[in-house]
Amino acid sequence: MILFEPTLATSKAVDTAVRISLAGTNGLLLDVSCGPYDKALQQRLWALNNTLCNPQSFPGLVETVPGVNNLLVIYDPRKIPPDAAAQVLSDLWISSSPTPINGKHFVIDMIYGGEHGMDLDYVAEQTGLTPRDVIALHSSVTYTVAALGSMPGFPYLVGLPPALEVPRRQVPRTLIPKGSVVIAGEQASVFPCPGPCGWHVIGHADFDGFDSLAMPPALLSPGDTLVFRPKAQLK
Repeated sequence: MILFEPTLATSKAVDTAVRISLAGTNGLLLDVSCGPYDKALQQRLWALNNTLCNPQSFPGLVETVPGVNNLLVIYDPRKIPPDAAAQVLSDLWISSSPTPINGKHFVIDMIYGGEHGMDLDYVAEQTGLTPRDVIALHSSVTYTVAALGSMPGFPYLVGLPPALEVPRRQVPRTLIPKGSVVIAGEQASVFPCPGPCGWHVIGHADFDGFDSLAMPPALLSPGDTLVFRPKAQLK
């Protein structure tokens, strides 16, 4: 059930449809149907999320979960009914503006190819590059954490060079190791724990991305940046 569907400008001359819909009995999903990743739009979602951290801004707020191009808001319907909650969220979105986050920067050493980078050759074949070209491109840019999701501490990274964009695997793997460095479409990531995956595994890093006893438990946060540094070539 869609409660609101305003059309709002995201940047310059681009209009984006924004939908606020019910997510269960106590949630609202603000979803921005913008197609490709939009940095300014994501910064606007971060700003909205920061505003919601103020308990005075949204009565009955329980939790927020920022995603890529969306924001999930969990609230107490005994304190504010769905229509009123959606109106508050819509008003806050309209008044928000892109705000960069001064996040932390990380350097992640990794090994490309080999047993734990079994898709490196496939990615090279699909992109018309050599494996060494793939390594050079993947390690040449700075990635930004757009959101966490999928599993605890899993970072959705933006900044992958367009030349490395490859569709997801048709048949996902049921389990890949912790530390697997993966790419799919226009995004990249590194696995904080073992799990299933439909992305392409191009290498492996010693990456402790989630610790349930730490505070916060996830190493990375939205707005953080990182680079991958080759530790060895084609092991």
